[in-house]
Amino acid sequence: MIMPNTKYFKLQNLLKEELQSGKFQVGDRFYTEKEIMRKYHVSSVTAARTLSEMTQQGYFERKRKLGTFVLGTRTIPGMSGEVMTCPLYINQAGHEEAARQGPSWFLVEEIRRGIINAYPGMVKILPMDEIIRSAEQDPGLLTILFPQRIEFFAEKYQSRCPANTIEILLPPNFGSPVNCVRPDYMMGVFDAVSHLIHLGHRRIVYIGSDNARYRYAAYRIALETHRLEMFPELVIRQKSAISSDDVDGYADRLLRLPADSRPTAVFCDTDRVALWFMEAVGDHGLSVPDDISVIGFDNIPESETAPVPLSTVRVPYYEIGKTAVEVLMEKIKTGCDLPPRMLPAVYVMRKSAGPVKGKHP
Repeated sequence: MIMPNTKYFKLQNLLKEELQSGKFQVGDRFYTEKEIMRKYHVSSVTAARTLSEMTQQGYFERKRKLGTFVLGTRTIPGMSGEVMTCPLYINQAGHEEAARQGPSWFLVEEIRRGIINAYPGMVKILPMDEIIRSAEQDPGLLTILFPQRIEFFAEKYQSRCPANTIEILLPPNFGSPVNCVRPDYMMGVFDAVSHLIHLGHRRIVYIGSDNARYRYAAYRIALETHRLEMFPELVIRQKSAISSDDVDGYADRLLRLPADSRPTAVFCDTDRVALWFMEAVGDHGLSVPDDISVIGFDNIPESETAPVPLSTVRVPYYEIGKTAVEVLMEKIKTGCDLPPRMLPAVYVMRKSAGPVKGKHP
């Protein structure tokens, strides 16, 4: 058994990194003992023992007088031992600079992090047109794609889609009925609005953009389930992206309503909008949650570190990335199309949601 602190263990990790780099594919001839000695400055004993033990573990096949060859597993093409020798390709999710301006950057990075940590090989992030060109040369290319970000390449993509592709489907995108992973926003939003109702709130504002229709649907379902009236004047749905100035205007209008028609809680379709709304509440000399409760959506890092920690709906973006890798490996293993995998969003209760003033839940 190799102990973690031995030179053999260290050399094994270095050779596994070589396999994961995509430099060697299953069936390729690997370094000789002398090449390993020169490259990693180890003794002949260390090189020989490491190759021997990795051969026993299923990474290599050693052929007399021919050399050491990368050995594939029987179950997953491209895998050697516990690592993949084939790189995985991810398309860049839109213009990177624009993506970094809001929660979209956060969710893309979380999904990517899940993919990179779960995939036992090299992950390459490339523009979609480069992936298409690579797929023309290698139909077996391994890809995980964000389809709602590649409309410009839709025609090429549909005609040259690699066989081993898993799609990340984020609402409102529908995409493929198979080989995909998507979040289920509905239950998380339903639980969030239901929590407000259990706290005694009856006039609950909805603020969101038109394309967040699943969040809006869950808001309506929660009100209907609890047999509450939906007040049209408390529903704000904007066609364009919502800015901080927009939120200031909405907050000013809502917080100046007469006391008997003023809302006591707000659900916002993103944490960014919710945090802006909380700032606007303070500008009006009011406080969260004593005067009005606020809930967001996305669970961005700032939501937890806000002056009043924001109650929010957490979408398991990191887990979506990990699950996409699991589905991809299963598809490679079976060669079959797989049904969609749904991961539910979860309500995270913090201090920005409290009982209606003067009432107790």
